Amino acid sequence: MGKGHKTIKCRICGNKFSTLITHINRAHGISSREYKRRFPKSELITNEFRKNQSSSAKSRFLSDPLLRQKVASRTFDFINNKKLTPLLQRDYKTAKTCLVNKLYKPSILLYGSLIEAILMEKHQKANNFFQAIEIAYKTKDISEKEYHKIHLVRDLRNFVHLHKELSEGAEINDYWAKTFADICESIIKRFK
Repeated sequence: MGKGHKTIKCRICGNKFSTLITHINRAHGISSREYKRRFPKSELITNEFRKNQSSSAKSRFLSDPLLRQKVASRTFDFINNKKLTPLLQRDYKTAKTCLVNKLYKPSILLYGSLIEAILMEKHQKANNFFQAIEIAYKTKDISEKEYHKIHLVRDLRNFVHLHKELSEGAEINDYWAKTFADICESIIKRFK
């Protein structure tokens, strides 16, 4: 690091970095959350590092105008509720990881939750997921095929309750997980 660069001192080993996130994970084997729990008022990233990252992202978007469109599904920048956005990003990433690792039930539950959150956010007059689906269909935000599939999503995600899963005897498998992922991707593309 050159002179004038601001750094943050690791409260465990005393080394200095512009961001501690990777360092504490690799060197000390702890998460950012655990570090903040141990050292409540500690910073993890310098403002200078944050600004550099932001300006780097902006320059990439300017050099490739289609890049913003390509990554919009990951950033959920079409959602107005900025408190909801990081939760969507987190669960989207986790749902994809679950699907890749053949963890079908958590993948289904997460994709179902994402679909519900997006539709509820886009149709705020709806009081529940069912109403959001109905409004989305009437306003042609979703196709008839998606409408029926999303109602299946609404029902299958209730398999979070083991007794429901047991009583209905439905099989949780890769077909349903991939179907939920496809529906979620379709809705994200439509709204972005």
